Amino acid sequence: MKYAQHRGCVEGALHWRQRMKVIIDEAGEIIAKATDDHTLIGGHHRLSQAASLGKRLFWRDTGEPVKLDNFFKHYGSSLRHSA
Repeated sequence: MKYAQHRGCVEGALHWRQRMKVIIDEAGEIIAKATDDHTLIGGHHRLSQAASLGKRLFWRDTGEPVKLDNFFKHYGSSLRHSA
């Protein structure tokens, strides 16, 4: 589903009504938020901390495990890029 962009937004900016998916840990605590196409919107640091601690993460809406490889793609030597 495509969403119209708000006037004045930078090209590629997210529309404010775009649906967010929420990543939670085993305790149900919100770790991060992402778009439907798995672009991280918030929680980058919490996501990397949870991954480094070996926590199991899930999509709140489906309960499916989150595949962290999609969020930590390495481009050259930089670790700062995310999906």
